[in-house]
Amino acid sequence: MSHHQRLGFYACAYVCVAVVLATGCAAPTELSFDSAPSATQPLTQALTQAEYLPPDDLAAPAADLVARPAQPGDATPQAVEQSFTALLAQWVGCFQRPVRCDITRFTAPDSPERTRLGEALAFYANEQLRTKPDEGRLEWSLEALTFTSSDRVRLTTCEYDTRIYFDASMADTELGDIIFDSTIWTRRVEWTLAKVNESWQLWSRRIERRSPAVRFCAP
Repeated sequence: MSHHQRLGFYACAYVCVAVVLATGCAAPTELSFDSAPSATQPLTQALTQAEYLPPDDLAAPAADLVARPAQPGDATPQAVEQSFTALLAQWVGCFQRPVRCDITRFTAPDSPERTRLGEALAFYANEQLRTKPDEGRLEWSLEALTFTSSDRVRLTTCEYDTRIYFDASMADTELGDIIFDSTIWTRRVEWTLAKVNESWQLWSRRIERRSPAVRFCAP
């Protein structure tokens, strides 16, 4: 959709919403892929605002995209989990500013995740979609951790994702950012880390199960 087409669409939507509010009709259905479950006890880990990137600032240098460096590739579960927490914070932060994310800082060279994430961020950048650090977050718990070799480790996480995706194509107008998707997801994800120069980096990501309706992670 071109910029002019979006402008016409959102202008029309703006007028329609005003008419609905004036006439007292029911609110329109929220744009979302699926409905959200009710909240339960929080998970054991959460990426808080302090671990996210700074607020969106397209003029900021690319160096600002690093949340925290991964810890040295110590072969203990505690060290791996600490490294994974830092890596996932950078992964989440990329969706706040897709254009300026440097995925080479936390994904392993020639890895499936570097390819997949690069393609995903290119799509979000082209469509001007993004998340915000103060609009939802990704909570997760570690369910399993297995060393598959001296330089590979597999982690299974259960995630509760309340991040909201915004269409930023109208950010410079009176409409501002517009909610594109506010689906709340519960996911079980298998991550693989690879040791690169004595530090852990993301190698792959595979979703085993996901649901917008059932919060199946253990409390």
